[in-house]
Amino acid sequence: MANFEIGVIREHVPFEMRGGEPDPIEPTHPLDTEEAKANLAKIKEWWTEARTTAADNRFEQSIDADFFDGLQWTDADADVLKERGQAPLVFNQIQQHIRWILGTERRTRVDYKIHGRNKEDTKPAASKTKLMKYTDDVNKAQYARSSAFSDMTKVGVGWLETGIRSDPTDEPLFDRWESWRNMWNDPLAKELDNSDARFVFRAKWLDEDVGIAMFPDREHIIKESSVSHELFGFGEDDDVGFYSSVHHNHSLDSSLIQSGRSMFDDSFHIGVRRKRVRLIECWYRVPENVRLVRSRVSPAHSPLFANQLMRINGREVKTGTLPGPLQQLIDDGHASVYDALKMKVHVAIFTHKGLLQDMPSPYRHDKFPFTPMWAFKRDRDNMPYGVIRNMRDPQEDLNKRRSKALFILSTNRVIADDDAVEDWDELEEQVARPDGIIKKLRGSDLEIHNDTALAREHVMLMDQDRQFLEQSSGVTEENRGESTNAISGTAINLRQSQGSVVTADLFDNMRFALQIHGEKKLSLIEQFYTEPKQFRITNDRKGAEFESVNMPGQSEQGELQIENDITRSLADFVVDTADFRESVRIAMFESMMNLLGQLDPEIQLQLIDLVIEMADIPNRDEMVRRIREINGQVDPDAEDAKEQIEARAKQRGEDAERDKREKEAEIGTKESRTAKTYSDAATAEGAAMKTAAEIAELIAANPGMAAAIDELFASFKEGAEAFPPSGGAQVLPFESPERPPGQQLSQE
Repeated sequence: MANFEIGVIREHVPFEMRGGEPDPIEPTHPLDTEEAKANLAKIKEWWTEARTTAADNRFEQSIDADFFDGLQWTDADADVLKERGQAPLVFNQIQQHIRWILGTERRTRVDYKIHGRNKEDTKPAASKTKLMKYTDDVNKAQYARSSAFSDMTKVGVGWLETGIRSDPTDEPLFDRWESWRNMWNDPLAKELDNSDARFVFRAKWLDEDVGIAMFPDREHIIKESSVSHELFGFGEDDDVGFYSSVHHNHSLDSSLIQSGRSMFDDSFHIGVRRKRVRLIECWYRVPENVRLVRSRVSPAHSPLFANQLMRINGREVKTGTLPGPLQQLIDDGHASVYDALKMKVHVAIFTHKGLLQDMPSPYRHDKFPFTPMWAFKRDRDNMPYGVIRNMRDPQEDLNKRRSKALFILSTNRVIADDDAVEDWDELEEQVARPDGIIKKLRGSDLEIHNDTALAREHVMLMDQDRQFLEQSSGVTEENRGESTNAISGTAINLRQSQGSVVTADLFDNMRFALQIHGEKKLSLIEQFYTEPKQFRITNDRKGAEFESVNMPGQSEQGELQIENDITRSLADFVVDTADFRESVRIAMFESMMNLLGQLDPEIQLQLIDLVIEMADIPNRDEMVRRIREINGQVDPDAEDAKEQIEARAKQRGEDAERDKREKEAEIGTKESRTAKTYSDAATAEGAAMKTAAEIAELIAANPGMAAAIDELFASFKEGAEAFPPSGGAQVLPFESPERPPGQQLSQE
């Protein structure tokens, strides 16, 4: 049983915000007026209605929980086994199936994110996400969610609670699990989020002095309501006694009477006595005519002004003169006020002797602080039940058939004449022994029978019970990692996915409950976290990150302003769309990896980030981020994804234009170099022709020089052959000026 929080606020507030010095005693207490008494009478009628309607089903829920814990034999059946010398053995198949479902939830815990409603809210929304994760760490919220999911799976409903503490030394927001045994819901409510419920009750036993400390101005009510009994004793207000009286008075054919199950054992009577009081907390809705604000947001408004208008939309205003700023907005046409009928949430705390508190809800979201997590509901009366309910019969049959098979194999049946033996007690003892020696009288008949075939039939039916347990829970042998008749990997994957599909309703309902619960927590953060705060969170790489919200600072004009003010913007809580079907997700990842290996390398680079996102590996998000950074890709889920895509497209266009200009410049440079080379070659050729003409003129003027020039050319050729140039350069033979064919210089 969770303890109530004791706060320091003096006025009448819920349990979590209660405590302090007593108020001055008034002649007539506000909770003792005729109006208050009439309201208490109506609440007590609801209390009786909720308990009476749920009586049978809550007893069945208790049996469901007992079956998980191994308490599966009725008292009558257990006595029969003990009389024939057998222990009431339990072969708890239910617990294995349920633990697989619970383990799956713990291995695939969901994440969430808070999104701003416009671009200016992006940073505050990110800060709210970090702040909520910090409060989750402080309150151990993930374990509270797992406890509620455990109740939902076993008995059909689990409860989460969130609210605000008043202790300034502790974290303001609390987030915890509440036992289903302490909760009663409106039996006429049908919506999963309890939005159509008129009331919800919570009852707890407290020590008398604790109750007086919480409600010092109602001390006399606490003392009149307290009882002194054994620590785990139960008074007239307790469920078991109440249910028994209901069944007895109405002569119901109830499972409570027929089940023959003992709800308590000797451990409940330990002789410890102290005065305790049972406090009942009722959150209920009251129809009220209220005045609400309707704001008119225009595209012409600045983001800051539009955000302010959105925040006041739907706010309630008191009857009478409107506040000056609101009246100015109405006069300017930015807002209006209209009358509406609204179900307002109130909270009352009482005992069977009187009211301790009755007040409007202090929470702006105007919802119950309790969030139910439903498994299944009966169609005829809307009563919840869990996975165990349909598994109880085959589990009970399995235990009985196992006991019968063991009894048959351990006993023998004797058919004998009256004078077959002299000592029948010795015969009974020897027949029961596997090595017994039996002496019978000559001429008498004595037969010993052992129905081993009947035992095999019971064992066969036990196997059918096991198969039906798998079908009921959806947890197959492949899911539990046991041996199976499925041979191929595809068959095993299909059998595993079968379990995921059957249990999908549970996880989907849990995710819906977390969505509703998260929206309430976000509203509390936006309402109560108004003070400057710096906190530390742990990121995915186990590193510490520090975040500051509502910190005072100065604007560029030197004016005082609040930096990262999370109370001035609205945001939306969104649960991550995680796939709980782990085996299906793994199979999809493997298929995508195989498909990726068959594609072109260029396409692989463009798709590898999406494939890695499907993998269950450490630091997955960091790997995806780096891959996209290397490939120049954008996270499609980023707040500014569209802007990043446009910026990258613009940058690619500029890069392409720059590359084009560089290539054109390079081509121009090469063409200039080629033209210069051709020009230099033409100049050299002209100089060579001029030199050749001058030599020809010289030879024509001096015929005797021809032989000397031939010898000089021959020596040049021999030197070139003896010393070839390095680098593989080719030496062209010297060509003399053109002469008539066959003419030699020596002849000239």
